[in-house]
Amino acid sequence: MALALTTTVACDQAPDRLTSPSGDGSSAARQPQIGLAATIIYVADVEHLYAAVNNSANEGAAIILAPGTYVLSTNNAADVERPFKGRLELQPNMSVYGVVGDRSAVVIDATGLPASSFNEPFGRTAPVRIGRGSNAIEWLTVQGNPAAAAGIATELPGTASTWIRVAHVISGGSSRGVDVRNVGAVNPGRRIAAEIVDNEFIGPSQVIGMAEGVRVANFVGANGGVIDAILSGNRVHGFQLGCIVANNQSSNALVQVRSSGDRFFANAIGCLIAGGLSTTTNFANSNSTIFEAHGSQFVDNTAPIPGVDPGGILVVGARALIQPNRTSNNMVSVALWGSKVSGNSGVNFEAFGALEDALLGIAGTHNHATIELHGVSKQIDVQASASSPTDPSGTNTVSVIR
Repeated sequence: MALALTTTVACDQAPDRLTSPSGDGSSAARQPQIGLAATIIYVADVEHLYAAVNNSANEGAAIILAPGTYVLSTNNAADVERPFKGRLELQPNMSVYGVVGDRSAVVIDATGLPASSFNEPFGRTAPVRIGRGSNAIEWLTVQGNPAAAAGIATELPGTASTWIRVAHVISGGSSRGVDVRNVGAVNPGRRIAAEIVDNEFIGPSQVIGMAEGVRVANFVGANGGVIDAILSGNRVHGFQLGCIVANNQSSNALVQVRSSGDRFFANAIGCLIAGGLSTTTNFANSNSTIFEAHGSQFVDNTAPIPGVDPGGILVVGARALIQPNRTSNNMVSVALWGSKVSGNSGVNFEAFGALEDALLGIAGTHNHATIELHGVSKQIDVQASASSPTDPSGTNTVSVIR
């Protein structure tokens, strides 16, 4: 870690802009590791946080927050409406850091924002939004809102590719802990490289829509989108789905996820991994999803959540929830090394080439699921079905390789 600067911004001063740290180094453990060329802005109250984040001149800055609770609101003290309905939307290449070693010392509190603060043309979003250039959120807590799609969301438009990092964060109280997604017409063909490291994602006490700890998805028209995500050392619990990895209502898209030492527990389902997914009447065709897990755990997912069939891992080459023949030519590949899938309610590991929930016909054709089990993971029992309902053409397949 680099040396720390102990100075913070007084409440009645504008944020200092510094090009390099200074001080005696007495609080070295509190300094995040940031690029040496970054402008550093030290902030100690919510008004200066909003001022720093909303100032376009602060592109590329690293914002370091003093310990405390930063309560988000739609209007400032003078009753003037804030930009973005009170959300925090990071500038290109901007990052925000709390206190290294104590993720509870800095709290971004979104509980007081109204539901309207999270409404965008494509649907709901989060109180903290990133996704332009390179953005990082580290060493803090996001106290979410049940009306929000997530505590942190990555779908901000403006750059053709983005690198995001969410690390050492507690995020709870929203429908998702973190939402790594391309969404809609504003994100077609966009590429996301994501690092999701050492976080705790906690399910909401109230649920609006689906509650998913980590969503990694090309979503509703994000055709041609590419997401490459690394998950490591995360703890995810209290959701309907601990994680969902999918191309949902998008086509010709790719999602790749590598999970290392993550733990999905006390959810209804540990993880849902899908090549192509249609949750409405929209199409999801010609997609690929690749998921690897090394030493991860999908265990004790026994939460009794209405409307969800419990289990450990559910893999589908293609899935259509409402209308048949919405999903064709999709592929999903799941490989586990030294990972554990046990103690879950329902089926520990279930895989389908194609699944159509309404039983009105098949999900589509030429969908394929491949499961590879290595090391101790070879002991996992997989219940596999090529197609449900049965595919008369036999084009949907599932393969289990040990």
